[in-house]
Amino acid sequence: MTTKPSMRDLMPECAAFIDSVRAAIGAEAVDAQIRKGMRGEPTFWASENGHEIGTRQVQTSAVMWDARGVSYEVIKGSEQCK
Repeated sequence: MTTKPSMRDLMPECAAFIDSVRAAIGAEAVDAQIRKGMRGEPTFWASENGHEIGTRQVQTSAVMWDARGVSYEVIKGSEQCK
């Protein structure tokens, strides 16, 4: 019998980011929002390597990063924010 990989294994960059947010503001607050997203509320959604978890929000913009690590906002309707 094979074991199903965990979401942490399937989405390692998302897991690392969530761990850093937990360390910064506390696991209780972060985990509460993740649970809400898992129940269908648009409070948490993540996507990596073709895997998705949580509930998407209606997207009006997104934060993107360039090769130097500088962030910028992309407005809905642009090619990168569909």
